[in-house]
Amino acid sequence: MEKLTLNTTLVRKQVAFETGPCVVEKVEAVSHAEFENLRMNALKDNDIIRRNKGCMFYGADNSFHCLLVYDNDQGDGLLIEAEGYNYARLEQYIPQAKQIYEDFCQSQQLEQDETEDESMDMSM
Repeated sequence: MEKLTLNTTLVRKQVAFETGPCVVEKVEAVSHAEFENLRMNALKDNDIIRRNKGCMFYGADNSFHCLLVYDNDQGDGLLIEAEGYNYARLEQYIPQAKQIYEDFCQSQQLEQDETEDESMDMSM
């Protein structure tokens, strides 16, 4: 029987896991090679980050506004906030980011379809 495998980092003796809102402002699907280059060189300047650094910031709403870059072939991703730089100043590895994003898009489409159906019912 095959077992579930997650790509992640385990932290030793973590006191607590503090989380906060991270708003995905833009999503970039990249090749496996591009993703691996970004993943293994997160502190180096990167064209993907440079092109998208305008959508990454810490907002007045106390949220990090981020770029999600995912491996189009394997599905894992990186959530990045560059703080105006050309490299990943803040990042988190997101297993199955592609599936998470596709599920989100599908749920948004379903909500939009339901809203349109309700609007049509009310106009009749």
